[in-house]
Amino acid sequence: MTYAYPTVVPPETFDKEGWNRLPEPLPDADARLRSLESSLANDVEVMSYPDRQWNYQVAPDMLEVVILGGGHTGRSAAFGLRRHGISNIRILDRNPAGSEGPWRTFARNATLRTPKQVTGGLDWGIPNLNFRRWCAAIYGDEYWQSIDYIPRLLWADYINWYGRVLQLPIQNDTSIEDITWDEARQVFRLHTRNEPIHARFIIFATGMECAGGKFIPEMIRAKLPAHAYHHTMDAIDFAALKGKKVGIIGGGAGAFDNAIACLHAGVASVDIMIRRKHLVNINRIRWSEWNGYHRHYIDLPDETKWYYSIEEMRLGQLPPPNTYYEAMHHENLTLYADAPIHQISYVNGKILGIYGDCSLTHDVLICGTGFVMDLNQQPELKSLAPHVARWIDRYTPPEGDRHAVMEQFPYLGRNLEFTPRSLDHHYLKRCYYLSSGSALLSGFRANLSGLQYALPRVTYDIGRQLFLEHQPEIIEAFNGYDILDF
Repeated sequence: MTYAYPTVVPPETFDKEGWNRLPEPLPDADARLRSLESSLANDVEVMSYPDRQWNYQVAPDMLEVVILGGGHTGRSAAFGLRRHGISNIRILDRNPAGSEGPWRTFARNATLRTPKQVTGGLDWGIPNLNFRRWCAAIYGDEYWQSIDYIPRLLWADYINWYGRVLQLPIQNDTSIEDITWDEARQVFRLHTRNEPIHARFIIFATGMECAGGKFIPEMIRAKLPAHAYHHTMDAIDFAALKGKKVGIIGGGAGAFDNAIACLHAGVASVDIMIRRKHLVNINRIRWSEWNGYHRHYIDLPDETKWYYSIEEMRLGQLPPPNTYYEAMHHENLTLYADAPIHQISYVNGKILGIYGDCSLTHDVLICGTGFVMDLNQQPELKSLAPHVARWIDRYTPPEGDRHAVMEQFPYLGRNLEFTPRSLDHHYLKRCYYLSSGSALLSGFRANLSGLQYALPRVTYDIGRQLFLEHQPEIIEAFNGYDILDF
């Protein structure tokens, strides 16, 4: 039976204003940041041994590694490769400079979901590159000590600084339309609207929306005009919703973030409808944040990986506590549980829906229904995807534990590389899939929480393959070394 949650009184520890407030920079923030950057440059120089770079470029137009996606994953991958001596690389991002990742576009959360100490290992062991040092330089360590979670817009600023201070090679406004393999040259050809880009290895760091984009229920697509609904990933004009009745489908963090944005914009009401009997209130990701799980999950047998993942799917996602309290204390927000869409129509400019056993009317609908996780719908993979092994090709779960979506996730290797369905497509092992969502089953789990364990595997494996492929040149250089020490 459909159940409407009552308005929630937040605990006394919940500071709504502090939760949403961004700090003011210190008066001497610019000088402090310059000092940090100087110290960071010294750190990088001290830790640069051996600083000799790979110099086995096969052709002038060929990159060693292309990284698709310029968010925190892509940038960290680029710096990690450089620290391994691999610098003939490029990051490609389809967005303009400064808009890489979701942080200034469709992400509407006030803070990151993970505790402030979880920063994905972006510093690669260099403390002065850590978010905490950057934050303390601009806003003071007292501010850092006062927060539990990193404000989203501060994280976006940090990521931009990270790319600038490390001088990472980012090429913006570049969309990849397809990727093919040139067997004769042993190189990938990345097709763009302009000249193709060639690379020997590819790291996919394309984010949550990677494998197919937004998921919108077919009933909504079929029954409602396009202007009557949005997805949480869309650019939404919340100011235009003032005074309107908004319905939101889904009970995850994104759904609640958009509900809060609607409430701040002055909507008349917000109704959140979820299919489950009750809102999930257990976050097992918090339990999993320890070295053993994130470092060695990838070493588990397939049946155990499937067990963890299917249980997480069954449990479902939930909003963070502060997001929940901020939304649920509003009297004009109602959360309906056990309220799947049974019927929906558009009549005289209104959305009429039956959710569970209750009828509701809205002016606009927002779908917090997640993302498509299907490699076949990832545009740049249209030529490669048919040859990528999926879990259904490698593992058969017990009958009661089948899951049609998870079975189509890519079956990744121990270094998060694609595995081919046949040896004819051996080159797929040169592609590393760090896109959140469908990579979780194989080993890249919980994005920032697991990133510091995933990227060292990737960078090591790229170096391993390069070294082994260039054995003749390396032996020749070894035998030809004739510099006298005395």
